[in-house]
Amino acid sequence: MATTINGPFGEARLVMSMSTRDVIRAYRDKCGADVSKWFGQLTEIHMFECQRTGYRFWRPSSVAGDEQFYRYLSEKWHDYYKEERWEYPLVREFLSSSDELIEVGCGRGFFLKSIENHVTFAVGVELNTEAIADKVTRCDILNSTIEQIADEKPEAFSIVCSFQVLEHLVDPWSFLRACVKCLTPGGLLAIATPNYASSTFRKRRDPFDLPPHHMGHFSASVYERIAEMCQMILESIHVESMTRQFSRSEESPPLISRAGSQLLGGFRNLARVLSRDSGHNILAIMRKR
Repeated sequence: MATTINGPFGEARLVMSMSTRDVIRAYRDKCGADVSKWFGQLTEIHMFECQRTGYRFWRPSSVAGDEQFYRYLSEKWHDYYKEERWEYPLVREFLSSSDELIEVGCGRGFFLKSIENHVTFAVGVELNTEAIADKVTRCDILNSTIEQIADEKPEAFSIVCSFQVLEHLVDPWSFLRACVKCLTPGGLLAIATPNYASSTFRKRRDPFDLPPHHMGHFSASVYERIAEMCQMILESIHVESMTRQFSRSEESPPLISRAGSQLLGGFRNLARVLSRDSGHNILAIMRKR
């Protein structure tokens, strides 16, 4: 096995290998799914780390889940397509009535349904034909890839969003470049994924974090470097637990002294730094120049 390969964002080095037998057993124990057919005769899968971005990903790429896999998994795990996610309200805050939005990997369209009356136009992109057939939104959902949409409609959308999709892809760089191509100048790209810098992920052993389900691992530092590569302005990074911890209701009480307020602010800033990578999910908001 080669110790270095050319990954989606550049050269990457081998960091670990895992027995496919262990992966297959883990899926079976979690939800009764038999994923052995997606590994074929392989005995090991390998994780690499990109030297430029820190992005970690699994190879060979042939083990990535296809439409049949996601249909099968959604049958085994009935809460697979969620009606509401932690990141949805955060993105809704950015929307205006003049926005034209595309959601990539929209599933049955739960997020689209929640914004139908809040934007000028919204459309979804989805590869799972069963999810499209069972859509819950009035918005159109196209059975296409974002790369195809970008070629057909460059600079057509003021908002491009994708929730819990990027970690499933073999080539996230192609996906991200297409998302940027779809944006009007000044438009926003909102990407949410699991946060693999989280202590939760370091401790847990969830087969859904492995192929055929998840193919790549993202964190705040990875998004910072990706934004530079995309020549995007990184507007903000939201980490699930941090957003929950520092809500408006926790602002300093009016009678606190200025010195006390500054001290409290210092502790909060330190806590932000320490907890920045602690949350289960992460949302990156980037703006096109």
